[in-house]
Amino acid sequence: MDIDKIIKQVPIEFRDALTAEKESYKRIHETTKAVLAEVGIETRNETMISILEATGLAGYDASTGRIYLLPELIEQSIESAAKTFSGDPGMNTLGIGGIPPFLYRESDEYPLPATYEELEHLINLVGENLDVVRFLSQPVKVHKGDPLKCNQIMDRLNDCIKVTCSAYMDGEEAVKRFAGRDDWHDSICGVKSPLICMDNMMDALVRSARVGNNLRLTTMPLAGRTAPQTPEACIVITHAEVMFMLAVAQTVNPGMLCMFGGMPCTTRPDGDLDYSHDAMNLLNAAVARLNLWVTGLPSVQSGGSTGEKKPDAQALSDGKRGRRVLCEFGVHNARHCFGVLDNLNFFSEEVFLSDCQAQREYLASCPEDQRKDAMQLKPLYLPDDNQAFDVIQRVASCDYHTDYHTTANLSAFDDWAETIIAQGFLPEKNRLTAFGAAEQT
Repeated sequence: MDIDKIIKQVPIEFRDALTAEKESYKRIHETTKAVLAEVGIETRNETMISILEATGLAGYDASTGRIYLLPELIEQSIESAAKTFSGDPGMNTLGIGGIPPFLYRESDEYPLPATYEELEHLINLVGENLDVVRFLSQPVKVHKGDPLKCNQIMDRLNDCIKVTCSAYMDGEEAVKRFAGRDDWHDSICGVKSPLICMDNMMDALVRSARVGNNLRLTTMPLAGRTAPQTPEACIVITHAEVMFMLAVAQTVNPGMLCMFGGMPCTTRPDGDLDYSHDAMNLLNAAVARLNLWVTGLPSVQSGGSTGEKKPDAQALSDGKRGRRVLCEFGVHNARHCFGVLDNLNFFSEEVFLSDCQAQREYLASCPEDQRKDAMQLKPLYLPDDNQAFDVIQRVASCDYHTDYHTTANLSAFDDWAETIIAQGFLPEKNRLTAFGAAEQT
């Protein structure tokens, strides 16, 4: 994307805001490189340490248990990584991501995992809706299920990208099964926030990179819990954790596909996810732009879902609003969009079908050219945070529970959403009463 050319073509009243936004992403990228060079990543994975130190651009400090990466290694990794991929469904395409642990059933007081038979039914249902669902990660966890067997059920679907997680599979042959398959991506979450390797998962990343699987590099910083509570600082941690995994993968296998899968999340004051919050969708749209405008990496972002626990009218309203925000601000792919309830805990067949129909209606009402224009024209007004690096240093030392900048306080995200609303860039938000009537806010 030639963002400079696009900015010159937008109405004059938006040019300064879009130029400033681009500078914000460049600053976030530079701050990220400083975090990796000066704060580092906690690890004791000797194989990975050896791989990175062999580049001459990384060093391990055994006294702190942290590895530090020079900026040159990050830029080298971005330069070598694939920027396109076979089967790319294009801008503003949606899918099912993650693996919700429970299947919502109206007859159950407490939702439980699925059976193989229920998974087969859901996969068939997805197959009937591939006009809007362009990629699929396992929609629900199977009770004591074999991940490879679940993937074999998913493999019946054609004309969409399927997502696995080989880290949960036993044996080299299971991992190799996805090598050379353009219709399969391997999702690896090798770093947990804040800036801490899950060493066994990094072993899985190295194994997958060596056999040549397409990778989706995932991390999930929670604003106010495991990441600072400002949008910019939360994005920096997201970016740093994915850039670290990218450096490992590209060192092992230069040129391989590494999609940016980091998904920063807002949290409520009780610390739980807040998937209905406007800033959840705005955060992930900002990360998509960071990649589209600066790194050039393909990204798959999260949002368009709900915190509601039941497939009611509010859940449908939240999903429709969130997906519209993601599409109109311009994401590449967006996950967790269809059929998910209660902050990714439950998958609902009823919600899935309603969401698919709502997306068809949205696409019919908003032609593709108009959607592209909307993405190009709307500034996100991402708020600056000149304390991001300093706070991340404290977060990395785990000294953040008493820091006002990192407690579960969503005021910065509330203010950001209000700024976008004041510009008229967000659809009206409906809170539905117990009787189904809409109250616009």
